[in-house]
Amino acid sequence: MIRAVVFDIDDTLVDFSGATGRGLLAHLATTRTVSPTDAERYLALWRHLEQIHFTAYLRGECTFTEQRRRRAREFCATAGFPLGPEESEIDAWVARYLEHCDEAFALFPDVLPALDTLRHAQVRLAAMSNSDRAYQHRKLTALGIRDRLEALVCCDDVDGVAKPDPRIFHAVCDRLGLAPAETVYVGDRLDSDARAATAAGLTGVWLDRTGDGQADVPTITTLDQLVRLLAARTVRKGS
Repeated sequence: MIRAVVFDIDDTLVDFSGATGRGLLAHLATTRTVSPTDAERYLALWRHLEQIHFTAYLRGECTFTEQRRRRAREFCATAGFPLGPEESEIDAWVARYLEHCDEAFALFPDVLPALDTLRHAQVRLAAMSNSDRAYQHRKLTALGIRDRLEALVCCDDVDGVAKPDPRIFHAVCDRLGLAPAETVYVGDRLDSDARAATAAGLTGVWLDRTGDGQADVPTITTLDQLVRLLAARTVRKGS
């Protein structure tokens, strides 16, 4: 019987990829004119470096702040943007980029209706992320939904353990005082979200917003479909 839904945050609740892309281009445009061709090239480079350095953070090879510094340093060196060697200069570059991202962050249109419907049905709500807790708390607060979520668990809450490790899924269940079998986890990544949650004993649901994929787990393309999916199952209300 399902008693709670735990959501991934970035690209599940929050349009992270779109916002960080717009934020990067807005930041770069303060330095030079960025053509459409250059914009595509810069975004591809930024995503590539994000994958490399964020993965290093998840492996415990650097801090959350340091992975940002490494990404900025390598991006500017490769793309030809000026950036001094001092950490203070790199941190200032990252801070200006993050300001543009903050302005661009937005919830997907289906998020608030889904959260409201689930809360009305007395389904408990939480969020879980491989990112930094302080960063995600600030983002969710700015977007007005942190107080709708009973719990927020990030990998720095679990000694650096990150998805797809089952321990982080069990940590959020423990925070809610629920068994994994009583909990649904929804995320935009098939392997590290939906399949990993299923392997950890939760009901993993893949949010495939493109609608292009096929999977061996329950799959939805919008969060209103999640509401209908849960309605078709037995949901036990309350705590």
